[in-house]
Amino acid sequence: MNDPAKILIVEDESIVAFNLQQRLELMGYEVAGVADTGAESLALVAEHKPDLVLMDIHIKGEMDGIEVASRLGQNASVPVVYLTAYSEDTTLERARRTRPYGYLIKPFSERELHATIQMALERHQVQEALSASQRLLQQALKAATMGTVQLSVQADQLRVSGPPAALLNLPNGEPVSLAHGLAMVNENDLPGLLMQVRADRSGSFSHEFRVQVGESGQRWLKMDASYLEDGRISGVLQDVTERKQMELRQLRLNEELEARVQERTLELRQSLKELEAFNHTVAHDLRSPIRAISGLSQILIEEHGPALPDDAKLTLQRMGASATRMGMLIDALLNMTKLSRQALQLVPVDLSQIASELVPLLRESDPLRQAEFHIEPGLTAQADPVLIRSVLDNLLRNAWKFSARRPLTRITVGRCEHNGKLAFFVQDNGCGFGQEHAQRLFNPFFRLHSEREFSGTGLGLSIVERIVNRHGGQVWADAVPDQGATFYFTLGA
Repeated sequence: MNDPAKILIVEDESIVAFNLQQRLELMGYEVAGVADTGAESLALVAEHKPDLVLMDIHIKGEMDGIEVASRLGQNASVPVVYLTAYSEDTTLERARRTRPYGYLIKPFSERELHATIQMALERHQVQEALSASQRLLQQALKAATMGTVQLSVQADQLRVSGPPAALLNLPNGEPVSLAHGLAMVNENDLPGLLMQVRADRSGSFSHEFRVQVGESGQRWLKMDASYLEDGRISGVLQDVTERKQMELRQLRLNEELEARVQERTLELRQSLKELEAFNHTVAHDLRSPIRAISGLSQILIEEHGPALPDDAKLTLQRMGASATRMGMLIDALLNMTKLSRQALQLVPVDLSQIASELVPLLRESDPLRQAEFHIEPGLTAQADPVLIRSVLDNLLRNAWKFSARRPLTRITVGRCEHNGKLAFFVQDNGCGFGQEHAQRLFNPFFRLHSEREFSGTGLGLSIVERIVNRHGGQVWADAVPDQGATFYFTLGA
């Protein structure tokens, strides 16, 4: 009984990874481990040597899933199947260059998961067998004497010796007519072979062709020969049927895989269209009643306020505030879903200027607050100007919000070096947070504070992370409770 295939899961969302692990184990696979960063996945591959890796494209750390797969292709013979919920054409093209063994779009059924894994494992097994066969063939060519072939067009004579003579049912080393030998060649391959043997030239050639040999059926032969001065051709003849069958099977598997990737790509594009249609529905059908609730509650307070008891006015105020927050949340969700569809326009951008333009807007929101801003001049990068403005706007608003209770707000925008790369940062002297929460801050709707303490949608940092990831960079935070926080980000190469 064969041992179950070992599969490594590379997924940065713990719930998704746990669910995937359970599904794989129920299908009879062995889960070699679960990683959420590129470095951890490379270490687990080296330690456990899995049979297959299920690789999420967007993972934590400095490397995304595509870069990890590329390194695995260089250093280890491990098949990779990509997992993703959304992507764009440039990302898909990068993924295809790594020659993956499959592509699964979240959410996927157990049937799709199982079929993709089995196809990938079978294709990898064929490739391994082909590589082993090629290595053995090279060893055999060095260690064994191949069958020889000699022919002369002028003399209408053919001599074959060794194993090929037995295969073709010809007398070993004895001459036969050239026509008799060529009669066994496949009619589709005969013109090409005749062109080689009738050529009036010097040097050597290598040619592969099919022959029909009795009950053995069709076989592939390879002739490596040289033209002699007297007009004869001399060389070696080899049966390469097994290799050719391997190559043809590999070609069919590659064609099936390519068709499956194309199918998944079309499904992904259709999913993006459906998401866009859903966003349109949200924008037009949900925001209108929310605005109506907010507006009507305000009208009731303004026109009938004196006649209403205090508890009724308080209820109306809460209704209006809740409706306003809901509207802000819908707007934030719509903005976040647009990030995966908006094409990047990379140009030189002055981050110092953008930050300076955003500062007056913050001061206008709280004119009485004492605040100092320090923006380092000359902060430039290659980025999308609209999206990078959104990054700075969210980080500056975040710093402004969580520094509100300080007698003097201090916010700094600058740059530093991180692992040999240029990194930018936004620093504040606000309430800070425990470092154990640093990574969870970028999860959608995650909040460290209640709405009463600090208002917000819980999506700002998620938007920042998505934009930075689309630029090929990373974002992280460093903070100490009651001593402020610093948010860093890079923007790729």
